[in-house]
Amino acid sequence: MALPLTYACLCVFLVSSFVLWLDRRLRRFPMPPGPRGFPIIGNALQMPQEREWVKFTEWAKTYGGIIHLSVFNRHFIVLNDAEAIAELLEKRSAIYSGRPFSPLASELIGYDKFIILEPYGPRLREGRKLLLNSFSTRNMASLHTVHKSKVSLFLRKLLEDDVNFRLHVRWLVAAIIFQISHGRNITHFNDPFVKLVETTNEDFALSVRPFVYLVDSLPFLKYVPDWVPGTGWKSVVKERRRTLDRLRDYPYEVVKQQLPSITASVIESNPNPGPEEEELQKTSTSVLYSAAADTSVSAIDSFFLIMALYPEVQKKAQAELDTVVEAGRLPDYSDRDKLPYIDALIKEVLRWNPVAPLALPHSLMEDDTYRGYHIPKDATVLANSWAVMHDPVLYPDPFEVKPERYLSDQGAPNPDPRQFAFGYGRRVCPGQLLAEDTLFLLIASVLSTMNITKAIGPDGLPVKVDVEYTSGAISHPISVQCSITVRSAESERFILTNASRDGEA
Repeated sequence: MALPLTYACLCVFLVSSFVLWLDRRLRRFPMPPGPRGFPIIGNALQMPQEREWVKFTEWAKTYGGIIHLSVFNRHFIVLNDAEAIAELLEKRSAIYSGRPFSPLASELIGYDKFIILEPYGPRLREGRKLLLNSFSTRNMASLHTVHKSKVSLFLRKLLEDDVNFRLHVRWLVAAIIFQISHGRNITHFNDPFVKLVETTNEDFALSVRPFVYLVDSLPFLKYVPDWVPGTGWKSVVKERRRTLDRLRDYPYEVVKQQLPSITASVIESNPNPGPEEEELQKTSTSVLYSAAADTSVSAIDSFFLIMALYPEVQKKAQAELDTVVEAGRLPDYSDRDKLPYIDALIKEVLRWNPVAPLALPHSLMEDDTYRGYHIPKDATVLANSWAVMHDPVLYPDPFEVKPERYLSDQGAPNPDPRQFAFGYGRRVCPGQLLAEDTLFLLIASVLSTMNITKAIGPDGLPVKVDVEYTSGAISHPISVQCSITVRSAESERFILTNASRDGEA
């Protein structure tokens, strides 16, 4: 048995080597440069397992703004500069809007039926249309009402318990999104809807990380029987699929008896859908919270971290708010145009440590050439947003928080980082406006009424603040320790009165 197996491995090696040699000979243009790999496995042993965007940024210093990597003859193109991202993912979005097929995430778990990983085509366009219509300007007044009510309750939570403010942040995002998407009033973070989505988000972040699961590079492993040693990942995959199916079905069925919401409106617009139409409605509406939760929570946590680290930025923001927002009320959306520093602060929150350092991967739908390089069809294209937003040419002193960099009266303003923060081309986040509105009202309301400082340790000294972020598709601050106190007795009375009027959480 050993001899035939040896011959088979030798044949696979020779055929693969010949295919690679022939591919190079037939191409008019070379692949982009990148670290030298090994025969057959390519760069598999060099792929970073943590904070991939940092390693890609380091490689860019050697190989340039566009890098080629390969794993078992699967091609990866990493874009590390703004010009390449704009040209390929924006201007050539007609052929760069696919999603790479992942045997584990797409096929075995089923994320490819949801907008976030769905292949480009009519079904994706229809699902995005459902969401974009829900967030259109004609619906913004009702959405803003939800925002204001929940933010008022959030301020009271901070007033009563600032130690657990990160838990309050997660409640706030859940309360806003589920009220809008499913008409559900989230009173506590142990709500079954929230727990279901939290589990799904954790599963997704682990499932889509590149270079982690061998089955994504060697798809034949999915056929290996479950009893074979080393296939424990299969039981994990099955559990993740069950959770995803429940996320698709459970909230959708419950909402039929719930208050008005986006999902209810979708159901009412097509009360007798066919099986395919109903699945589209379920998958499109079920991702509203799962797509917004981690991203919004990460950005808000970063805001609190920045305020603790940069008290001078906080003072400037509060000074601007005090000149625009008179006593006895909270900031409103109508104030936004009169608050340029607050708007600049939001941009800096999105840039400083981006929520998605490595944008979700795109897939090329036909061969292309760029800068004299060949980019093959089906290549996975990774936009290193972190590298762009920390490019010292675009953003001088990129690791410092400087909202002034976006203000025209401070000289030539830096580029608006929102063009890099919400995805690219035809895969840009459909909930971008909702996310920005949430950030604006939250940041403006908190700074109008609260002071954020470093936490005080048992020794009576400020606790050292470490800036560390997690790996994964969505990056969060590992630790955010701060003290949150009310700015005045008048602010405290207003928060308690306003929260009582909006209802107890």
